[in-house]
Amino acid sequence: MSANISGSVPAARPDADAADSEAIAPSSVPAQPSQPSQTAPGYAPGLSGLERVRLARKPETTRRLHRLRHELGKISPLPSNPTQARIEIVDAMARANLSAWTVPELSGPSAVRHADGSIYVTLISHAIIFNPSGAFRIIDLHHDGRVYFEMAGEGNLTFRQLGRDAGEPGASACN
Repeated sequence: MSANISGSVPAARPDADAADSEAIAPSSVPAQPSQPSQTAPGYAPGLSGLERVRLARKPETTRRLHRLRHELGKISPLPSNPTQARIEIVDAMARANLSAWTVPELSGPSAVRHADGSIYVTLISHAIIFNPSGAFRIIDLHHDGRVYFEMAGEGNLTFRQLGRDAGEPGASACN
């Protein structure tokens, strides 16, 4: 499969949504000062369980995520390493007409590399965990680390929880 990581993407579809932000739905619960957090950006630190339930995405963002999941499901052949998996994710975003969304480079400062070869990359409201085999899992940081999408690596090697720290967002949901 060809990869598009240079930034050029196909022309926008007429039915595509222009904005790409997510919002917190209005809440009648007064805001409380949040404690300093050691969690990843976008995890909504300082919110109680009740307030987290009230986290909601704009309908346009929900549609975009659905389009992306559909395109991720088309990845073939299965990726053989984290770099190829990242390229396939970027290609799927382009096919879903999400040119404003990005996935950081695996060698960048937002990528956490573990001794076993797994890589953890934090996005705005999701995180991607790459296995050395190319298998990957995308978790939703706004919903306590719930799995958004998962794909096996080359040879149908399933995603395995490897070297992530127990304190990383979504760690308990990914075991």
